[in-house]
Amino acid sequence: MSIEITWRPAENVNDVAPGRITLTGKGPFQIGRSSGSEVLLDNSQVSRKHATIKVEGDVVTLDDEGSQNGTLVRGQRISSLQWRPGVEVAVGPFVLTYRLVESQVPIEATRLPGQDPAARPTFPGRLFDQRQVPFKEIQSSGRMTQEIEYLAIGGGNGSFAWVDHLRIFGVDKKNIRVIGIADNKSPYSKYGRLCRNSQIPDHERIRSNSISTPDNLWGFPGYASRETVRDLARGQLVGLKYVFQVFGEPTVSETYTPRLIDVFQSLDREAKRINWDEMWLAGRVIAIRKTDDERYVIAYRASSESEANNNSPDRDRFIVARYLHIATGYPASNFLDDLQKFRREHPQSTAVVNCYEPHEEVYRTLEQKGGTVLIRGRGIVASRIIQRVYEARQKNPNIQILHLIRNPVTEGSKWDLSQREVYNDTEHQAFNWPKSCWGGTYLRELDAATPEERSKMMASWGGTTTAYRDDWLDIISTGKKEGWFKVFYGNVEGMSERGSRVVTRLQGKANYQESLELVADYIIDCTGLISKIDETPLIADIIKTYDVGRNRVTGKGAEARLAGINVSSSFEIPAMQNGRGHVFASGVVTFAGPHAAVDSFLGLQYAALRSVDHLARLRAPGVSKFGPLRSSYQWLKWCANASP
Repeated sequence: MSIEITWRPAENVNDVAPGRITLTGKGPFQIGRSSGSEVLLDNSQVSRKHATIKVEGDVVTLDDEGSQNGTLVRGQRISSLQWRPGVEVAVGPFVLTYRLVESQVPIEATRLPGQDPAARPTFPGRLFDQRQVPFKEIQSSGRMTQEIEYLAIGGGNGSFAWVDHLRIFGVDKKNIRVIGIADNKSPYSKYGRLCRNSQIPDHERIRSNSISTPDNLWGFPGYASRETVRDLARGQLVGLKYVFQVFGEPTVSETYTPRLIDVFQSLDREAKRINWDEMWLAGRVIAIRKTDDERYVIAYRASSESEANNNSPDRDRFIVARYLHIATGYPASNFLDDLQKFRREHPQSTAVVNCYEPHEEVYRTLEQKGGTVLIRGRGIVASRIIQRVYEARQKNPNIQILHLIRNPVTEGSKWDLSQREVYNDTEHQAFNWPKSCWGGTYLRELDAATPEERSKMMASWGGTTTAYRDDWLDIISTGKKEGWFKVFYGNVEGMSERGSRVVTRLQGKANYQESLELVADYIIDCTGLISKIDETPLIADIIKTYDVGRNRVTGKGAEARLAGINVSSSFEIPAMQNGRGHVFASGVVTFAGPHAAVDSFLGLQYAALRSVDHLARLRAPGVSKFGPLRSSYQWLKWCANASP
């Protein structure tokens, strides 16, 4: 017997997608926003490990795992429930129900030869208790769907950059597969959702740098060149300013960034050119193990709609590959604990939102009624949210902005002869961001540095921040001058509800201010994304199983703050090498490694270039050396939109 779980948006919730999944076995199965959850509910109101489901015959038990916002039945929070078919359970903005369905195969099919019949049959079972799995056991499991040369895990922009390089370097599409969870197979599915929720509509320019173009590994024509040609074709000479920005930034002009829609359309074009859809497998990777024939076996759970015409008995599958690439991205969006606590204690209040969840209603209400907004956090996302509130203020001047940050910033990070500029307590246009990360002296220094030296360099450089933007600085300057934008410093002591408004009590800060209360109609959390990579179950399992080293940001010994997994200059994970088998990674998974801006477009492309170039030196199947003639030929194909 299996259970089919269905979820839909709660009443008056419009921006949550419905879904369905069938679970076979006893579990436990996880409900949460973590990428490793069987029931993945990607919303900031859902905890990373929100609840678990256990199945014994036709008895289904649902246990809350200490979630911030609770698991509710008929409006009441529950800790454990014998869940009956058809009973509605509220998890964040989702309403879940289930029904019993007949299994395609007996549950015993997930048990291995010689395994205790009473043992829990959770996929992939005891087979993955080993560091090295015999290939014959994979074959005899009845779950192996295919053998492939190249497999990208993640399905987002990082996977896309790697696959794009493989195709251009000569690998046939039939030798590549990509496993991801996006319903529409889009490489920018998650990125696009985060951008739009954080108030970057399609016509708006993205905040982060765009020195590279993820649809074009040569970087020419770049976004600025394309926009210039498009404007000149319309008779608009103003388009020439974009080229001036690129050559003048950041010294004599502000940083150029493309419009969001231009990024998406260019990725769609390149995805079609390299046959991205044909390489896609819809599913979630559970674990990876080395095999005894110098390859890797990947256990994954396919989406119910995918791979309907193969020989696998159910959606739990194995796929075997020689070369892997891991780019799973950020585990989840950050949501401050005190804000989550407030929402748990005041479930009827809609005053507290996270910038990465749908919250357009906040701005519509402000435009109609006015009010006060408290913004917490600073940097790229906060800058865009401030601009969006400012746009609402153009329709209703009765809007106030309170900006709460922990500490003032008066001096930017320094390294050698470089120093960041500081405006509104935010460091701008970092000297390691964007140009010198790609091909400048800092890139070479970081690449050649020891782990200890990298730790010092990263600590001195600081993280990536929002680019210098005249329009944003004008908003801040005008707001401070006219009194509708105010900055406060301090740690939150507590929060309470006063009518329909929220009161935030701040602890006093020496030399800054006394203890005070901030009263607002809305609070928007802009503290970013969670970068603790071991909160992704797949990455945590790899680290534990193969003793994968971690990069250190600051500190020594037990006091060290760990970052990404250790990779070589070619972005290979040394601990995962298996004879002729190799595993590469990119994005936040490699933070504090050989490249600084790992989660940017340029960082993802740089990692892809280094890893695929390394594959060419290894003479991996289909990967050609990329000299001037091949590069020119492939570039002309790109210009003609012809398949690689």
